[in-house]
Order: sequence, then C-alpha cells, then structure tokens
Amino acid sequence: MTMARPERQSAVDEIDVAVAEAIQACDGDLHEAIASLIRAQRVMDAERNAFVSAGYERRRLSDR
Repeated sequence: MTMARPERQSAVDEIDVAVAEAIQACDGDLHEAIASLIRAQRVMDAERNAFVSAGYERRRLSDR
C-alpha cells in the first residue's frame, strides 16, 4: 500500500472531520446530513448565480 502525500492526507483528514461534524449536527441522521448539504449547496449556487454575470459563466442571457 502506498502512502498519501502529507498535503493530500491533510486535505483528506479535513474532509473526514467536516463529514463527521455534518453528521453530528444532524444527530447522526445520514439522510438529513446529506439533504442539508445539498440544500446548502443549492443556496450557494443561487447566490453565486445572482452575482456572477452570464457572460462570465458563458451562458446566454436568455438562459436566466
């Protein structure tokens, strides 16, 4: 088995901690933790779309 580079391992550890925190915040309910993360991502996407120009996103203005 090969060892991950230290910087990669650090990133993996940070993700593992974030996953554990998300599950803990939902009292151990995995379904609710995933659903909450998806809802949060959708909110962030909507906020980004409100502030980023359509040209920057390489979309036609009529797509909005």
